[in-house]
Amino acid sequence: MDSTLLNLPSIILSIKYLTVLKINFLKTGCLLWLAGLSSMNIYAQAAPVTQQQYLSEKLNDKIPGINYTEDVKQFYALTHYQTAWIEAKDTSRLVALLNHLSSAAYWGLNEKDYQYDFVSAYKKGTYLLKSMEDSLKADIFFTDAAIHFYNDIAYGNTAPILGYTGIKYHPDCSNIVASLAADVLTNESGLPNFNSAASIPEIIVIQNKISWIVSVMSKKDFKEMRITSKKTAVENLSLFQKLYQLGFLDSANENISENRMRQKIQEAQLTFNLAVNGELSQELIRELNVPLSVRLEQLNLSVNYYRWLSCLTQKQQVIVVNIPAAYLKVYEGNKVILEMRMVVGKPSTPTFTLASTATEVILYPYWYVPLSIAVKELLPAIKRDRSLLNNRNYQVLTKAGKMVNPYSVNWNALSRNYFPYIIRQSTGCDNSLGLLKLNFYNPFGAYLHDTPCKELFKERRRFYSHGCMRMEKPMELGHLVLKNNQVAIDTLTEKGCLKNQSPIIVQADVKMPVVVWYNPAGVDSSGRVLFFEDVYKKFNWGK
Repeated sequence: MDSTLLNLPSIILSIKYLTVLKINFLKTGCLLWLAGLSSMNIYAQAAPVTQQQYLSEKLNDKIPGINYTEDVKQFYALTHYQTAWIEAKDTSRLVALLNHLSSAAYWGLNEKDYQYDFVSAYKKGTYLLKSMEDSLKADIFFTDAAIHFYNDIAYGNTAPILGYTGIKYHPDCSNIVASLAADVLTNESGLPNFNSAASIPEIIVIQNKISWIVSVMSKKDFKEMRITSKKTAVENLSLFQKLYQLGFLDSANENISENRMRQKIQEAQLTFNLAVNGELSQELIRELNVPLSVRLEQLNLSVNYYRWLSCLTQKQQVIVVNIPAAYLKVYEGNKVILEMRMVVGKPSTPTFTLASTATEVILYPYWYVPLSIAVKELLPAIKRDRSLLNNRNYQVLTKAGKMVNPYSVNWNALSRNYFPYIIRQSTGCDNSLGLLKLNFYNPFGAYLHDTPCKELFKERRRFYSHGCMRMEKPMELGHLVLKNNQVAIDTLTEKGCLKNQSPIIVQADVKMPVVVWYNPAGVDSSGRVLFFEDVYKKFNWGK
């Protein structure tokens, strides 16, 4: 088997959930047509030359419904134009593929994306193999479905929406076509297991939660529950049912103590980023009453975002800021090597999504006040009290960068429409950027930086900035980026804030990709799935 198979992320579920998949597959009735496969596929054993001629010629035409034409061509070239799925003697590989496709929902995918009409007709026996052409065309459709499916498992079916993309990245850390072709050439039956060892940690955790919810929603007696009572006793059946549906309880009929229920409510509060007190508050009831179908939508999108990211983290360290989580993680391979709380943009001045590369660290950075802040917030305050400039260590510059005496400026003559100056905050303990700034190109003027306002990191909801991103642990990230010049960060920490110290620009030793995305779900360091508030109202769930 091709070793690249071991690099395909996110394929293996726990034994618990694989059992669920097996049961689900049996329930679908997908096995009913197996007995007839051998008799239906009488044309699959056509003379090799004729078969090769047909496949090589047919694949040069545009086949309606084939989404991965070039990949399909490559696949058959690698298999020397032999059939992969339509075989009279061995149906196990096709059985395995159909099993995977029918269980797509358990992986956070949509079964209808993978030649659904053809596969359904084939399983029902309405797609008849009357000729060699029918048989070989069916094989092509199965190949297309397989490549499409395993690509989505490995790399996700949805790339994150980014307002700016400054890195050349397309997830391709595994050659899925070559791996599948190698399996056809070397294995007599079945499909290989795809190892998940290279996955970033969120993928398996979220995938298991998806599998749990899909299995719950697949039951005949399932219905969406709505909690109306604040009682936590066993008679609050809706509460117990919803805690079970979300995986907080192993059974909806579980008889648990008051202390145990309090613990489960605390787990739910952590999941939804609420105050942890063990009480069934109205805020928690609101989160629990979000339909399970919506939670599944959020998880599906999230796991596919992480699949998209996974290849990038296999090549280097990657900084990822999730806006609705107000949180930063640095990935290296399948590990999180640094994480911290963030303060990000408020809804009226949101942080933009982007992908770029860290290029430099600025020690003792100036803060060049954005024009919008200068005219809307600072100018009215300066008109009321000129001493604000000295008190906050602001400097006034011309557009050409020449410093001017702030007391020589006629501030009352200035307005939002006429402001020919730049306001810059010099270095010091009250500098809004703190001691360190991490630069990466983007058209929004965004960057990562330190802050003197450390108390905001204690807040659950940390949406206070004008769009920039404040770091809880700037020095730790500085150490990673300045790998060969860590003494600069140590000296900075030792000296602390210095008033009117000229900025020091240090080129990044490790030019890490920086991804700022808007992901509705995630996983904390203890392995708990988290759902985040849609603070910018970007999604329209359930519609």
